[in-house]
Amino acid sequence: MANQPEVDELEKLIASLRQEIEEILGDKQQMAASNQDHVTQLTATIVAMREELERMQADKQESVQQAIADSTQEINHLKATVVAMREEMEQVHFEKQRNVQQAAAEANDEIVQLKASIVGLRDEIESAAIQHKAEIQETRRAARDEQKQLHEMIEALRGRLENKDGR
Repeated sequence: MANQPEVDELEKLIASLRQEIEEILGDKQQMAASNQDHVTQLTATIVAMREELERMQADKQESVQQAIADSTQEINHLKATVVAMREEMEQVHFEKQRNVQQAAAEANDEIVQLKASIVGLRDEIESAAIQHKAEIQETRRAARDEQKQLHEMIEALRGRLENKDGR
């Protein structure tokens, strides 16, 4: 049984090697578990980063869409403002033209009325002048008739006087 100490030593060696193998396997399993945890964490980080990237892209896209909508709304508002201002300018121009035409028509009416008044006054003046001349002629004729009558009366009275004196 001399081999017994060798066998015992071999059994101890085997037991020791088994224990080392088990420790190595335990370490490997622990490392594998640790690596698995690390891989799981990295995978979770990648998933979270991918989700964050997708959210950021969606936010960016939404911001771009909102900016486009805001710009479109502002452009439409500016177009409406331009149209309203153009219409207002056209209305002001139309009103100005209408006022000018109305003023011209009123001035023309006043000119026509003044011309008619001038013609009427001229006719009145001419009529008054003609009437005045007629009145002057009538007065002169009446004065001549009266003068003639007075001369005739003087002649008649003179003739009577001469007849009375000469008798």
